[in-house]
Amino acid sequence: MAIVDEELFRVAATGVLANTIGEKAPLNSLFHKCLLTAESYFIVNPRENEFCTQCENLLECNELVEMCLPIKYDNMIIGVIGLCAFDEKTKESFVLNKDRFYNLEIRIRGIIEEILKRRDYAELLEYRHLEFKTLINSINEGIIVADNSLNIQSTNEYVVKRFELKKNFDYKLSDILPDKILDKITEGFCGDLGPVYINGNEYMVQINTFYFSSERKGHVFVFKDFKKMKDSIMKSDRYKEFTTFDDIVGESEAIRQARLQAIESAKVDVPVLIYGETGTGKEVFAKAIHFSSNRSKDIYMAVNCGAIADSLIESELFGYEKGSFTGALASGKKGIFEVSTNGTLLLDEISELKYSTQVKLLRALEEKEIKRIGSTNTIKTNPRIIAATNKNLSLLVEKNEFREDLFYRLNIIQINIPPLRERGYDVLLLARYFLDNFNKVYDKNIKGFTTKAEKLLLEYSFPGNVRELKNIVEYCVIFENNDIIDESKVLKKISSKKNNIVNDKTLKQVVKEFEKEFLKKEILLIGDSVEEKKNLAKRLDISLATLYRKLEN
Repeated sequence: MAIVDEELFRVAATGVLANTIGEKAPLNSLFHKCLLTAESYFIVNPRENEFCTQCENLLECNELVEMCLPIKYDNMIIGVIGLCAFDEKTKESFVLNKDRFYNLEIRIRGIIEEILKRRDYAELLEYRHLEFKTLINSINEGIIVADNSLNIQSTNEYVVKRFELKKNFDYKLSDILPDKILDKITEGFCGDLGPVYINGNEYMVQINTFYFSSERKGHVFVFKDFKKMKDSIMKSDRYKEFTTFDDIVGESEAIRQARLQAIESAKVDVPVLIYGETGTGKEVFAKAIHFSSNRSKDIYMAVNCGAIADSLIESELFGYEKGSFTGALASGKKGIFEVSTNGTLLLDEISELKYSTQVKLLRALEEKEIKRIGSTNTIKTNPRIIAATNKNLSLLVEKNEFREDLFYRLNIIQINIPPLRERGYDVLLLARYFLDNFNKVYDKNIKGFTTKAEKLLLEYSFPGNVRELKNIVEYCVIFENNDIIDESKVLKKISSKKNNIVNDKTLKQVVKEFEKEFLKKEILLIGDSVEEKKNLAKRLDISLATLYRKLEN
């Protein structure tokens, strides 16, 4: 028997031809013809057969019978397998058992083809393995595969480097993960757990179970750097909330002065106190200061002191240790001061802080450290504080409702944001600014307002300030079907608000409100000291007691 490849070189041989391995079969031989035609042949007395008349070895040929079958793989002829007889006895046996030899040859050919398939499959598996290994090693997250006994079967390079594992060393998951995670795995948990500390870093662990033939075979663990996850979220939040002084729209003298103060305050790292009625844009100022300061790459956080229950405000600001009170998280919790350290913290409605919390806030600002509830350990924190209020803190100080020392600690830079009714044509600038924004939101192309619509906006008092104007413009954009907003849309929104605001007020109430607003504006202009208030009372021809009573009313 002999086997030749596609170039006629003998790659295997037995019997008489055993010593010809590596030699080339003759050109124009039956092997050659079989290779060219992909046909099977059986011939007796090859030297006399028409198929062999052109064989280059015809004169030296001593074969008496020859059988050749093509070897096919992947739709190609890659060689020939042949059986030959060189004596009369073998020739007779060959002729008599032709079919048996033919079947034998077919089986041998089948074995060869199967071996080739397995070789290619093995090469494909090796390629896929290398491809997969390269893939998981290029992932910037840790990956561990473990069996049902929690023995580690494989890891990527991230795990080896970050967890400082030795290569070619047998590890168990218990060498890496804490018991509380292992307990979850044995309970059959799948999903995210953490964060967990491993080798000095925090990770979120994603657990997935894999099955084969409906039988659980093991687990895949993905380790995600918790710090990077937090940084990514914060970066996303910073992008969404990114605010600059260009977002403070207006050219009135009052808003220009407030904007100039804010720009200067962004250059220094001191507390800022922002005064302004509800809806004037105090948080827009706070964000613009933050994103223009040297803390812009760190977190910005805002907390509404008036929206959190008195019993919870301290734990929200300073955090707590586990088991500090009923309902506390078992793991404890970082406070807003800890989370926002190195960033900016807006304390909105600062006037609503209870007196006892004001003491701890003052200590946090002066000492730059806090204590969690239930802990005696101090934690260093250093957020830049911006406080905001719609109340006169100096009056609250005089009434012993706000700590004087905290007031002076917060009031290093004071920014007064004027109400919208005092900003004149800024109303129209803001209305057009909001129109452009809502055109994009609602995919419209409204070009502006009619003259009558603008007149209505200029004459309206806007008790809800900029926030109310934004609400009105959004309403108009939603319901306006033309390319310009007419007065009917504006009037409909303003009328409904006017009805909600003034229809139940007496003249006496309106006068009181006007007096109070007038006095507050005067005090903001001249100052908060007792001496300045005495001078104001004298100028208005009223007593100091009357001044305080009207402010309190």
